[in-house]
Amino acid sequence: MYDAELMAVATGAAGTLVAAIAASGAEKMRLKVAHFFRRANLDQRRAAAQAVNDTAAQLTSPTPEAQALAATAWAQLLARYLAEHRDAMSEVDELAVPTPPASKVWNQSNTGTGTFIGGDVRGGMTLNYGGTPDGAH
Repeated sequence: MYDAELMAVATGAAGTLVAAIAASGAEKMRLKVAHFFRRANLDQRRAAAQAVNDTAAQLTSPTPEAQALAATAWAQLLARYLAEHRDAMSEVDELAVPTPPASKVWNQSNTGTGTFIGGDVRGGMTLNYGGTPDGAH
């Protein structure tokens, strides 16, 4: 059996991970899960990848029962992994942090004569909606 600290971490991370899969989708979370389970053996990595798919399928109709079942499955998977890889405990919080949405960039080029907002505009303008001011990710 696992110790209380390990189970508390695994259970908390499992619930948050299920919520992140529901919010961000399986595709975005699959990469985070794969990174987290990078120390695992091949069978554990396959089980984690399958768990992402199973969770996404269970959450197509997100009932409290489906979420609880998914969270229980993740808690068990995470507890087994953390028992073997205690150094991964410090990374659990990063696993379930939602991925920020990708920024959307529009380019507008104004040419010609006439008055645009606030005067003449020459050249172009880039709007970066949802990203960082400098466009870095």
